Amino acid sequence: MDVAHSSQKKKKKLAKLLGTGEEVIFVTGIGNRYFWIQLILLMPLSFLLIGIPKLGNLLRIRQSYTYALTNRRFLIVRGLFTRKIVTAPLDRITHITIEQSFIQRYLYNTGHLIIITAGFDQREIVIEHLENPVKFKILIEELTSKLDLDKTQEEAKSQTKLRSLSL
Repeated sequence: MDVAHSSQKKKKKLAKLLGTGEEVIFVTGIGNRYFWIQLILLMPLSFLLIGIPKLGNLLRIRQSYTYALTNRRFLIVRGLFTRKIVTAPLDRITHITIEQSFIQRYLYNTGHLIIITAGFDQREIVIEHLENPVKFKILIEELTSKLDLDKTQEEAKSQTKLRSLSL
C-alpha cells in the first residue's frame, strides 16, 4: 500500500472526529524507515524469544498511533481495541521542540516532537519517532500563525464596528 493511499484512508477514518468546518491537513504516524529498520533488526531476536515483546510493541505502535493536524487542532489517536483521543487546540500551543539523535536524523528521518500548551497545567505532549518531525513542526507553526492573524483581523473588525457606533 502506498503512502498517499494510506494517508487518505487515515483521513477518512478521522473525519468522524472533526467538527463543523474542520479539515485534516496532515496525518502521520511513526516513521516508515524507523519501523522497517527496527523490524529487520528485531526479527533475528524474535527467534530467540527475547525480541518477541519488543517486536510486539513495535507492531502495536505502528498500528495504533495516529497523529493528525487539522486547521483547528492537533490530534493523537491511540488504540486498537480501545481508543484514547488527545487533542490540543492550535491556539493553545505555546512552543514546539524537536529532539533528534544523529541516527534518528540521518538514518530514520524521525525525531521526538514536544508540544507545550498553554493553560492551567501547562501540558507537554511528547510524540516519539514521528516521521519527518521538521515538516510537522513547520505545518503547526504556519497554522498557528494563520489563526493568530485571523484572530487579529476579527478583533480589528469588531473594534471598527464599535468605533462607528460611538460616533
